[in-house]
Amino acid sequence: MNYLYTSLAFFVGFMLPVQVGINSELARFINSPVLAALISFAVGAVCLGASVLVFKIPIPAVGHMTAMPLWAWGGGLIGAAVVLGSIIAGPKIGALALVGILLAGQLIASVLIDHFGWLGFPIQKMNAVRLIGVLLLVGGFLLIRRN
Repeated sequence: MNYLYTSLAFFVGFMLPVQVGINSELARFINSPVLAALISFAVGAVCLGASVLVFKIPIPAVGHMTAMPLWAWGGGLIGAAVVLGSIIAGPKIGALALVGILLAGQLIASVLIDHFGWLGFPIQKMNAVRLIGVLLLVGGFLLIRRN
């Protein structure tokens, strides 16, 4: 596995509970999880817009953008749901439980996506070893939530 991409994935995963904490505090200060999610996405959009300018990334033609399948636009909707859901649930269940259940959901979705080759991913069939790994991680979440 490429160490650069593995390190990037680890860093992004490490930052997830930090982001949830920051966004949850923002929601507490402004008294609105929806507005906190909007602010979070606005800051992110400004940063990504600046990156497009700095790296001189060409913008696709409008015809190319409108020709994409409707589902291809769903990433932003899913991102908004993840951020808002995390802002709401995180302070109630704690960072460890939140990330644990997020990971369990991600694992189950990943198994299905890999198994069937959905969304452009190469097919990687489910096998006993993968199933055991998923069950162990889900079991870990159950242990985390146990008081």
